Amino acid sequence: MSQQLKYLSRIRDEFDAVICGVNGVIFSGGKLNQNCIDTLIKLYQSGKKVTLASNSGQRVNDLFRALKYAHVPMNIFSAMITAGEIAHFYLKNNPSLGHSYYKLGEEDSLVVRGLDYKRTDNMVMADFLLAETHENGLYAEKYDMLIHQALDLKLPMVCVGNNTLVIGKNGVVSSVGALAEQYAMLGGKIIPFGKPDVRIAAYLTEEMADVSPARCLVIGDCMSTDIRMGNQFKAKTLLITAGVHQILDDQSQKIDELSESYGLNVDYYMEGLSW
Repeated sequence: MSQQLKYLSRIRDEFDAVICGVNGVIFSGGKLNQNCIDTLIKLYQSGKKVTLASNSGQRVNDLFRALKYAHVPMNIFSAMITAGEIAHFYLKNNPSLGHSYYKLGEEDSLVVRGLDYKRTDNMVMADFLLAETHENGLYAEKYDMLIHQALDLKLPMVCVGNNTLVIGKNGVVSSVGALAEQYAMLGGKIIPFGKPDVRIAAYLTEEMADVSPARCLVIGDCMSTDIRMGNQFKAKTLLITAGVHQILDDQSQKIDELSESYGLNVDYYMEGLSW
């Protein structure tokens, strides 16, 4: 049974480490949630290990700079990782995938920055598709004709971040996970990076020899990525209800319905992090 929280301090004795999501928790539509940062600072001051796990296409240095620019004290974090960093490492060490990519989405790629990869606007010349999570979203229906063309060409899709929804500047928007799901259902090959891969939780806590998964708390706003990773890691989970699921009323009933639908367990939920 999920338990509603008003203040995170009420359960601080139940965990020693935190794995916290970024978009939908720390940032919402590109805006910093200061109350969340104040809570993370309190966790650090209470002796907790605080780590970050983002499904963004950003590299770790990009996330670091964004937080620092927002005047977040960076010493409170023990470790951080992004889907973009993981994908960058993979592409750097797997040249067999090819060196020409077709980008789904208008933004420049942060993942291939500094690598010997070339963007092409001609899909016939591409070795793979590249789709990266971004707060602007990525609408699957917009690319329907393109992914059918990619299927005919048997191009794999590198999916950076697995969220089907993200919180953008104008609210909840579709994201790359929805496009990847559609591509896979049609028979396309997906190479995914990011949560809910449980290895992310293992990586963030590998230097914490005295902390067991049962003494970790995974905080996020998405059932299919954050909560699934937390369940697979056998950690406690906290769902932020004002995130992508937008659970603003009848919360207890809707959390139960979501848990049953996804086959997952939510230990705690709250609208936004507060100490």
